[in-house]
Amino acid sequence: MNLGNLYILVVILFVNQSCAQTLKIADFRKIVNYSNPVEHKQLSSKGFKLLNDSISTHHKKFTFNNPETKEIVELTLMTDKEGGEFSTIIYFLPTEFTYKNFISTLPIYKFKHSKRNTRYQLPTSSYSGENIYLNGLIQFDGKKYYALKYDHYIDKALSVPTIESITKPN
Repeated sequence: MNLGNLYILVVILFVNQSCAQTLKIADFRKIVNYSNPVEHKQLSSKGFKLLNDSISTHHKKFTFNNPETKEIVELTLMTDKEGGEFSTIIYFLPTEFTYKNFISTLPIYKFKHSKRNTRYQLPTSSYSGENIYLNGLIQFDGKKYYALKYDHYIDKALSVPTIESITKPN
């Protein structure tokens, strides 16, 4: 292999690494931890830093950023009095390429697109499942991001979040 080919290979590897999003669906599943909601090993291992948090009995919200990739993650965990668990991850990606790359991986994880509900969904039972909503280009903290929302729920029969769990804490 000559020096020119080696240089091209290094450039291709660098571009591929710098254009990929940091998190995948498998990471989202590991991030959601109801038994220890203030432990964030998965995000820390991927270079994310905790920016702020807001914690009450039924509602926990955390915001993280990755200074290298300019990605932001907002994690919200809610529980209801019957034991239902609801989580939301809003994933802010800096480029359209990383956003579309993430979307292209959804069929690998068996998500099906629902035109009627305008989301990707993966029901796992009558009372639990995962949804991905594509929010597209949005403005956040004065910057433009491509955002998507991941919802995960493990519901108890006929339970819904209580007003205490959905009201933002002071």
